[in-house]
Amino acid sequence: MRRLERGKVVGALLLAATIVLAGCGGARQSPKTKPVEKDVAYSMRLARSLFDAGRVSEALAELERGIERFPNDATLFNSYGSYCFRAGRYEQAITAFHRVLEIDPYFTDAHNGLGVTYMEQKEYGRSESAFRKALEDPAYPTPHFLYLNLGLLYDEQGRNDEAITAMRKSVGIDPKFFKAHFHLASALDGVGQLIEAVREYEVAEPAFRNDGEYWYRRGFAYYRLGENGKARDSLLRVRSIAPGSESAARADELLSVMD
Repeated sequence: MRRLERGKVVGALLLAATIVLAGCGGARQSPKTKPVEKDVAYSMRLARSLFDAGRVSEALAELERGIERFPNDATLFNSYGSYCFRAGRYEQAITAFHRVLEIDPYFTDAHNGLGVTYMEQKEYGRSESAFRKALEDPAYPTPHFLYLNLGLLYDEQGRNDEAITAMRKSVGIDPKFFKAHFHLASALDGVGQLIEAVREYEVAEPAFRNDGEYWYRRGFAYYRLGENGKARDSLLRVRSIAPGSESAARADELLSVMD
């Protein structure tokens, strides 16, 4: 029973990448960014294909060759920083994002990139400053990403009220941003606001129907509200979706308590 008696939702977040990093293709260019040359676009597409195939070093090498040819192209440096972040090369990522801003101070994605990288390094003050700098751009097309990242930063620091406020802003901007609904549910769950947390878990379902950890958390919340029928249905889904997983083991444990 020890894992079921905690006040907060148990288990590591297994549902998706925790933060939202937009710089590996498709990110908005700033008004001052020059059109991307055909060779640059090809290099970025090739790097993405290599990275998606797990060939991380080759992807980074491809972008490095592009940077040698086009040393003042902000989009290349932003992609390089994003892939360095995903590869766990945080210092290289930070250097790349700073270079983006040297080339083009209006390239807002680079501030978001710095924010998520500093968060991974637990440099929370720098991370918050970077996210807030990005939010100063009224033309940034996905501010809901930034508010979610800011909320996750606050949540990691135990700043629960601020985390919930930021996540509410995120879903307020895009009500179909299901990842933000999930994180809002988790934050509300963590402070005992179970009725609203369950509503948010339910809203998040379209993005997490095949995720066992999601169904465990939802079922555990139902259980604590005394809605045992809904709890049982959710926990049984964990078994079918993720048999043998840690989530399934916790679901079995909770089901045995309910029987």
